Amino acid sequence: MLAELLKACAAGDRVAFRRFYDVSSRYVFGVVLGILRDREIASEVAQETYVRIWKRAGHFQADCGNPLSWIGSIARNCAIDRLRSERARGFVQFSDEIPDISGDPDPASTTLDTMVIRKLLDELRPEYRQALLLSYFQGYTYIELASVMDVPVGTAKSWVRRGIAALKEAMI
Repeated sequence: MLAELLKACAAGDRVAFRRFYDVSSRYVFGVVLGILRDREIASEVAQETYVRIWKRAGHFQADCGNPLSWIGSIARNCAIDRLRSERARGFVQFSDEIPDISGDPDPASTTLDTMVIRKLLDELRPEYRQALLLSYFQGYTYIELASVMDVPVGTAKSWVRRGIAALKEAMI
C-alpha cells in the first residue's frame, strides 16, 4: 500500500499524500522522537521529513526496497541533520547516555520488534553497543564517537562495523 501511495505522490496526487501521511505519521514521529528526544523539535523535523518525502517520492523504487525502510531512512537523516545543526550551534551537548530506542515514551506501546532489537543490542559487547547507539540514534560522526568514547577514530569505525555485523549474524 505505501509503495502505491508513494507512486501516486510522485505524480502529484495530494489526496494520496494525505493518506500516506495518515498511515505513516506515527512511525515517522517515533523515529524522529527517538533520536531528538524533544516532542516540539520532533514535530518540526517530522514535518520536514514529509516535505522531503513529497519532493523525493519519484525516487522510491518499489522493486529495490521496502517503503517503510526508505521512509525511516529519510526520517532518521532529517533528525540527525537537526541534531548536528543544534549541536554545532551549541544547543545540544554530547552525552554518554545510551538512548531508549523505542521512540515512544509509553513503555506499554513497545513493539515486539523493539524488544527483539533491545535484546540483540544487549547481547553485543558493550563497546559495540554504545558505538552503534551513539552513532545511529544520536547521530554522532566517527570523530565525535571517538572523542566521546576516548578511542582512535579507526577503533570507533571498527566497533560500529563489528556491531552491525554481529547484529546481522544474530538475526540470521
